[in-house]
Amino acid sequence: MTLAVHTQAPARARPVDIGRLFDAHAAELCRYVERMTGRRELAEEIVQDVFIVARRRQADLVPGSNLRAWLYQVAAHHVRHQRRGTARWLRMIERFTVRPAEGHPDGPEDAAAASSTARRIQRTVAKLPEVQREVFVLFELQEVEGADIAEILGVSVNTVWSRLRLARERFRAAWAAEEAR
Repeated sequence: MTLAVHTQAPARARPVDIGRLFDAHAAELCRYVERMTGRRELAEEIVQDVFIVARRRQADLVPGSNLRAWLYQVAAHHVRHQRRGTARWLRMIERFTVRPAEGHPDGPEDAAAASSTARRIQRTVAKLPEVQREVFVLFELQEVEGADIAEILGVSVNTVWSRLRLARERFRAAWAAEEAR
């Protein structure tokens, strides 16, 4: 008795679950985009657009690949596209208001101090050149790894570290200058 060999095309991997992808990454993407644009509402719109792209490209997404980096890459592209009008973007930064952090501060003075510090950080970050601000926000505020930042921005890891070093220097100088006032 001989066994018949059944040749079949390899089964396709299950598609990426966009709902789970959203649940896992939407909040951190929204924080990143808000820090880059200065507006919560705009950040929410851009994150929505990112996941619309993910849904459209679902067949191209490979489960197990670095989807987080891909999402950041799409978000960064949308942020750059949105900011092509520099004057408009600068007006948005001026109107930016920081929401208090989650949790309950000890009292109104603590809440006011935290809010003041957050606004000061946002103003200082906004003074960084865009390429340095992208790296600074991703690394220092979003806690994204250097290799992932390189993939997100389409640059080498050495470029990431160089931009981060320059951004930190400028941040410290701007912070000290504002403190001196």
